[in-house]
Amino acid sequence: MIKIFANNLIRFLVLGSLGLFAFSTFTLAAPVVRQGSGANAAGLQATVDLFRADLGGANNGVGGSFATGRREVNWDGVPDSFSEPNNFPADFFNNNSPRGIMFNSIEDATGSALNQFAVSANQASGVPVRFGNLNAAYPFILQTFSSQRLFIARNTHMMEVTFFIPGTSIPAAVKGFGVVFADVDSATGGNRSLIRVYGPDGRQLSAASAPVFNTGLSFVGISFNNGERIARVVIESGNAALSSTNDDSENGIDIVAMDDFIYGEPQSIDFASSVSGSIIYGTTPADQPAKIVSGARLVASGDSNAVAISNSNGYYQFNENLETGGTYTVTASKTGDINNISPFDATLILRCVAAGDACNLTANQQIAGDTNGSGSLSPIDATLILRFVAANGQTAQTGQTGNWKFSSPSRSYLPLGGNLSDENYTALLIGDVSGGWQPPPSSSGAAEAKQEKTETLPS
Repeated sequence: MIKIFANNLIRFLVLGSLGLFAFSTFTLAAPVVRQGSGANAAGLQATVDLFRADLGGANNGVGGSFATGRREVNWDGVPDSFSEPNNFPADFFNNNSPRGIMFNSIEDATGSALNQFAVSANQASGVPVRFGNLNAAYPFILQTFSSQRLFIARNTHMMEVTFFIPGTSIPAAVKGFGVVFADVDSATGGNRSLIRVYGPDGRQLSAASAPVFNTGLSFVGISFNNGERIARVVIESGNAALSSTNDDSENGIDIVAMDDFIYGEPQSIDFASSVSGSIIYGTTPADQPAKIVSGARLVASGDSNAVAISNSNGYYQFNENLETGGTYTVTASKTGDINNISPFDATLILRCVAAGDACNLTANQQIAGDTNGSGSLSPIDATLILRFVAANGQTAQTGQTGNWKFSSPSRSYLPLGGNLSDENYTALLIGDVSGGWQPPPSSSGAAEAKQEKTETLPS
């Protein structure tokens, strides 16, 4: 009896452990960690290239927003005005050279350099390189992965990195993040050089330390291949700030500088953006109230797809289907509600043709009168309108008469920078040169706008 109970207990514990393991592997992030070190840049290159391959795609450089790829910061293009002995702006790589990354210091040893950063000088500036202006010994123990500059947080060895859609204030997250360290002397306890990565919800996803290589170079990078995203990174560089009084390897001090930052393309954290506006009729005479157009169909295509229909007040809105920071093209179209195309419209075209340069039709009226789509007005356009009137509708002989057209029918958002309103469109009924068209009875021109439900298209 005791033996049977023991066997059942063991079986329960084993199965329970397996169940817990299965649950954990399903819910916890699965990081891909790349770590390496070398005496010089060549000795570290293979590890860095593996991490670049983990991120996928190309180096997207400066500006813009992309669906794939990565960004890199190597400090070497930083101007002398932002290099030692001057401070380096925390938002330089989201403002001056937009790559969607910003910095904050986590602590300050004395309170005299809170949230200040520094990039080392280059040879031509006359300032000692590799932070030799801070401590004459540093150029002999620090080297670069990409020549000539290095990076530090002043008066601290701890800092954080956050991400944005490049050149905007839209919070973003990345697939992975890695950093090159110079002169890592310790891999134990609180003296390690490491990175900790956090998700958009604030939870720590993973952490990894850089291997030791005294006076050499070390790399650590963490990426994810199961959809996890990094919104914040904490970097710990050695155990002491670079300064005139902190000599490396004396009294347990380990000073560490940083070189290249490599990270995935920043993608928006916020998926709720709205684009809205009104559809206005384009040939309404100037002495009449503006007319609105209901039933216009606006299709957004790009990183996600959605449809919005202008309501009885001419108002449309995409809501909850568009991703902030995504790239989209919105295209407007309409069918139906054809009325009040008359012989008078043909007359206006013939008068305009006869007047030549003295034609007094507006640009929208001329577009509405171009029933054969030639790009200019001619007697043929008038003929097509008269055929439409005689047939009481569209036939193969009426050209584009009775079709709807929009001035600037498509708009691109590269990227979509948050909520946008007053994205208005002008609709034209081809053939209605005089502006006689009337909205359906349920429409009104100045009523309060009301949101219409949007429809999601398959991606």
